[in-house]
Amino acid sequence: MSPDAVGAASLVLTTDLLAALRAHHPATVAHSLRVARLVARIAPHLPGEPWRGRIAEVYAAAALHDIGKLRTPLTLLTAARALSAAEWAVMVKHPGDGVALIERATDHTHAPLSCVSPLLAAAAWGHHAWWDGAERGYPHHLRGEDISPIARLVAIIDVFDAMTAEDRPYRPPLAPAAALQEVARGAGTQFEPALVRWVLAHGVLDDEVAA
Repeated sequence: MSPDAVGAASLVLTTDLLAALRAHHPATVAHSLRVARLVARIAPHLPGEPWRGRIAEVYAAAALHDIGKLRTPLTLLTAARALSAAEWAVMVKHPGDGVALIERATDHTHAPLSCVSPLLAAAAWGHHAWWDGAERGYPHHLRGEDISPIARLVAIIDVFDAMTAEDRPYRPPLAPAAALQEVARGAGTQFEPALVRWVLAHGVLDDEVAA
């Protein structure tokens, strides 16, 4: 299939799955769309243009990074407190749940999964993995170059948006400038260091800081 066809199929699938997630937890959809907007804005300017002509796929992948939360109990998504160990064990299943949902879904024309970009499952699976492989990340066995490039980019923007969002029940938002400082501190541990340096050096989130 042509990149345009794959991008179109991916966007149709994204619309369908986000509609279901919106009925479950609208705040997760709002977050996902903010992440998708920023990732799609940044991706064309990355060194080497790794996704040239595939920005629709990149947008869809970022928009569906948290789709696994469709299977996460609402009581956990809305908890205004730290989760218990048992609750956290449920929460960390959402990357795998996201991959399963994407793999089972088809678009309205019943196109096979092969018509949908592999970036979607890659972003869902790897966006919480830590660059250094620390157990705070998950899935725990992913680290460094084993993490998909799309997941590495989504990871940075996901955390930036989570820190600055005003709809998180468990803590107040950080100022965007403070959130960028936290991203910088995560270089080499939570995030790919070269990608963090590029994001900071090129000011691709400056509009968010100035807003």
